[in-house]
Amino acid sequence: MADLQRALDDALSGRGQMVMLAGEPGIGKTRLAQELASRAELSGARVMWGWCYEHVGAPPYWPYVQPIRTYAEATDTKKLGAQMGFCGPAIAEIVPELRTKLPDLGQPITAEPDQARFRLFDSVSTFLKNLAQSQPLLFVVDDLHWADSSSLLMLEFLVREIAASPVLVLGTYRDVEITASHPMSQTLGNLVREQHFRRVQMDGLTRQEVGEFVEGHKGVNLSDDMLEVIHSRTAGNPLFVNEVAELIDTDQITENRAWANIIPEGVRDAIGSRLNRLSPGCSQVLGTASVMGREFDFSLLRLLHSDVGADGVLAALDEALEAKVIEELPGSVGRYQFGHALIQQSLYGDLSSVRRLRAHASIGEALEQMHGSTLAEHAAELARHFAEAELMLGAEKLVIYSLLAGEQALGAYAYEDAITYFRRGLDARGIIATGTDAASDEESADLLFGLARAQSAAGAGTQLQEAFALLTRAFEYYAQAGNVAKAVASAEYFDYSIGWERHELMNLVGRALDLVEPDSIEAGRLLSRYGGQLGITGGDYVEAQNAFDRALTIARQNGDRALELRTMVDAGSVDIHHLRWNEAISNGLAAIEMALIAGDPRAEVTARYFVQMSQLAIGDLQGSLENAAAMLAPAERLRNNFWLTSALWRNQVGARIAGDWATSRSYGDRCLAMSPTRFALLADRIITECETGDFAQSESYLEKYLSITRGSAREVPMANGYDAMLIPLVSRISGTIDKLDIAEEAAEAILNRPNSNPNGVSRARIGLGLSAVLRDETTSAKYHYDAIEEYKGGLMWWMVSVDRVLGLLCLTMHDFDRGATHFEDALAFCRKAGYRPELAWSCCDYADLL
Repeated sequence: MADLQRALDDALSGRGQMVMLAGEPGIGKTRLAQELASRAELSGARVMWGWCYEHVGAPPYWPYVQPIRTYAEATDTKKLGAQMGFCGPAIAEIVPELRTKLPDLGQPITAEPDQARFRLFDSVSTFLKNLAQSQPLLFVVDDLHWADSSSLLMLEFLVREIAASPVLVLGTYRDVEITASHPMSQTLGNLVREQHFRRVQMDGLTRQEVGEFVEGHKGVNLSDDMLEVIHSRTAGNPLFVNEVAELIDTDQITENRAWANIIPEGVRDAIGSRLNRLSPGCSQVLGTASVMGREFDFSLLRLLHSDVGADGVLAALDEALEAKVIEELPGSVGRYQFGHALIQQSLYGDLSSVRRLRAHASIGEALEQMHGSTLAEHAAELARHFAEAELMLGAEKLVIYSLLAGEQALGAYAYEDAITYFRRGLDARGIIATGTDAASDEESADLLFGLARAQSAAGAGTQLQEAFALLTRAFEYYAQAGNVAKAVASAEYFDYSIGWERHELMNLVGRALDLVEPDSIEAGRLLSRYGGQLGITGGDYVEAQNAFDRALTIARQNGDRALELRTMVDAGSVDIHHLRWNEAISNGLAAIEMALIAGDPRAEVTARYFVQMSQLAIGDLQGSLENAAAMLAPAERLRNNFWLTSALWRNQVGARIAGDWATSRSYGDRCLAMSPTRFALLADRIITECETGDFAQSESYLEKYLSITRGSAREVPMANGYDAMLIPLVSRISGTIDKLDIAEEAAEAILNRPNSNPNGVSRARIGLGLSAVLRDETTSAKYHYDAIEEYKGGLMWWMVSVDRVLGLLCLTMHDFDRGATHFEDALAFCRKAGYRPELAWSCCDYADLL
């Protein structure tokens, strides 16, 4: 308690705190949190309490929805409106009841999924901080081991925002349920870096404390022998001790041995012993309630137990309240919860499979009856019950509510939850998510498109490839059915972060353009995407610019600043793929300025990404480091895997090129922890290990890298580009050329591919040039020198000075004078830029010529 009190005192003084209470089930985490809440209220703080639901079925962000909804219901409309401020529209997306309380609430701004999620997180955090301005706040989130990934991401965001506010966030979780793959594990890893975070581990009661507990509850002073038996059997677990104390008959405590025989083997058995004392009617009602979850509603129970009527249900609840099996929820008439999650689990576990099936079916149908006009808001709960009742009722309602729940989750930016719901709907329809057949009807197309959006927003790597296939199957149905709005929505969905190097996607957007009016906003959005695909996939810079010009004309004619900004950012991706570094910097800086004004973190981080790459190419190390550092904040706000890892990666690259190995490795470790299969991240780590002489580690990373790129190279041309250039660079440093065949094959694949863009071509040509050097092939060296010379004067793809490669080719051709000129140029470029490792390699290779 001392740790919690210190955290509370700090928060009351305006220094925000986050505390995690960890311990086994029944150890007293919730009770300790309740004790802290009482102390907080006595100190003048406001307490808001949320908890996580064990089963799939709770609305997105349930731990935040409950306390905000309860507060809103109890607060004066004028006061609530002032506290909500600009946050209201976004929060109303997850707490729709706000619109009833605040009918003049505006609509949320339309935005990209990750930007919209940032606005939701920011709005919830800002609202809670607003509350704390007038009264310090204790915000409790109970049972975080059951939290969905989206709720945990919001928690991380909230914790970072409260450092300078009088807010204490208190979380509780069962540490025994947190494995390395559990989403809570990553959250704890992220939070531990925050200075105002602390974790409190709860252990069992001591033997003396067990004695004090029993004496306080039962008025019995136990002997040392009795205490030893109870303590050893319960391990001091407070819930277990409490259950054992409830079984004590003071008249029978005479012998230690006899007492030991009545102590249950485990806490669940202890709970079962107490539940056995309830009447059959009470047990029947509570059994139904356990199917609903930890919390339950009298109105729903009354519908389900019409045979005993409202009075019979109330009598059963009164009996359970008296036995302390359940408790009333404060501030909610007719709402109850089980005294502990283990009580609910015990009751549910005692039900036969048939009774569970019937109960889920009955609850689903009763919920439909209760919420006929607001079914979408309860879709997640309905989907859960109809999933459990599928054997009895079939799949029709399960699919309907899974689709609704998935869309609700997407609308609330809970992408991980959305994936679960859409997959459940597809499974119920018998549709294989990884299949290839087009959707057969609108419902299946909507499920496929929903899953594509959820996966692309939450995932990386193979998940993104699957998302593209899902989207294509949905588009085919929409286009054939004449559903233009959905066809356009699916065609324009993929941006640079999801991947454009697919002719199929370019063709798909081209088909969508044929469905819309040529000067419409829809056409402008499609043209922006089409320009990116023409320039990158099609390798046609001129046609790409024509598409961008048309999109910008439509944007400016309609005053659509969002479309204008999106087009400028999309154009930046084409500039760097065509090695137009100065254009990329100029246009990118303008886009950054617009993005900052618009408050668009996605556009900002994307534009900085292209600018930073271009600055490295022309030797502006300081500018590139500044932009790499500036990428971190908007990437954090987006909480998008691609852009988070990209921001870290660009900082890793900048540090490596500057020769700051420790910083580079630190960023690299964080990159690979988030995206272990993203081959670009592995490529940079391979170079780092190789340049610092750890060839064993470099080889290990290279093997992993090749296992990824060799599997994806035919689908993703960029993988061929990395293979072509990376492997010869590594071979040049390590002296081993056993993998050059892989690089040469990848390079030829790029050069033989129709419409390869200059990005891929430059990587292929430099890779082949280095291979000629390594193989000491004079004729090939001359050919590749001529092909590479146009790139001289810069750093090619943050890996190697082009003039150094040209110097090596001259050395292979025995053209020493021209080679010396190139090496001098390489030295001058690297020295001025501050590229210390590349400067050292240039000196080393120049020495070979001299």
